[in-house]
Amino acid sequence: MRTRLALAALAAAHAAGVRRGRRAERTAVNRYLHDTVLPTLEAFALAAAGDADRAPEKLADLRRTARAQAAALRRDLLDRGPEPVSALSDALRSAIAEEERHGLRVDLVADADPVLPSARGLAVCDAVREVLRNTRRHSGVDRARVRVVERAGGIAVIAADRGAGFTGTPGFGIRESIVGRMVEVGGAARVRSRPGRGTTVTLWVPR
Repeated sequence: MRTRLALAALAAAHAAGVRRGRRAERTAVNRYLHDTVLPTLEAFALAAAGDADRAPEKLADLRRTARAQAAALRRDLLDRGPEPVSALSDALRSAIAEEERHGLRVDLVADADPVLPSARGLAVCDAVREVLRNTRRHSGVDRARVRVVERAGGIAVIAADRGAGFTGTPGFGIRESIVGRMVEVGGAARVRSRPGRGTTVTLWVPR
């Protein structure tokens, strides 16, 4: 009897583990699509005044975006495990440069320049990229500030803008691409926003 109960408990634990693994995998895939493929498709679909007059320039820009996205997808499909981050500020500059190419101006202030394990450095940079993408698309301003500081035995990255702010339930981008990503590497994220007063996102990871 005890053997049967033990086997049943093991089977239930295994099934629960499989379900958790599948949920985690599905979340990771959805997050990746949300952060990479979806913005590119939206850029292709977005109409703007003067498109007809700027057709050659617009087409060239779309092609550059498509090539960059294809290269990133190919790289990530082959290997999503980058080399260890040697300097967080350097990695952040790369993430910031992507949004600056779309017109967002970002001031980076690094009061600390730590070496982080690869997974944590990647999570921070990807979360910052999502924050800045949200700023560019939703805040109504073209400037943001990113600061790196030492805090509570770890590293905090604070990204802020003085834009429109928001209220209501956070969407997938905040829940998963920012907060969920930090939690997965043992960190945390706090999002503070007020209508008309801007948004501040604080990311924290242990060293």
